[in-house]
Amino acid sequence: VHDVPASVGITGEISLVEVAGPEVYLSLNGKFWHSRNHVLGRAAMYLNARMPEIIHVSVMDPDELNDMEEIYDDDTGECIEIIDRRAPDYNGDRATMKYQGIDPDMRGPFVSSLNGEFKIIPS
Repeated sequence: VHDVPASVGITGEISLVEVAGPEVYLSLNGKFWHSRNHVLGRAAMYLNARMPEIIHVSVMDPDELNDMEEIYDDDTGECIEIIDRRAPDYNGDRATMKYQGIDPDMRGPFVSSLNGEFKIIPS
């Protein structure tokens, strides 16, 4: 976890779970600013650019791709809580983009500089 993203609640981590021939399985933990599907897609592009033999990148547990976690009552089966797995919209950027009809996954709050450090794009 990088210090600058973590300072605004972005604590997402991607871990390698298994390599099974040309298939790679990852694990997504923590909170991401982008949707988890988008994060997995970007990770797949990164891996495939370095190892063209890879034909499939996925997660072992499909629940890891849900941006919202629903907690159900064991007795009634009713949803009693919905937990947002996304990082906080610390500057309102994501909400503004959605309001304007822009897909937030096409742009994010951070850009990476040449030396690998992250900079926050102010709103």
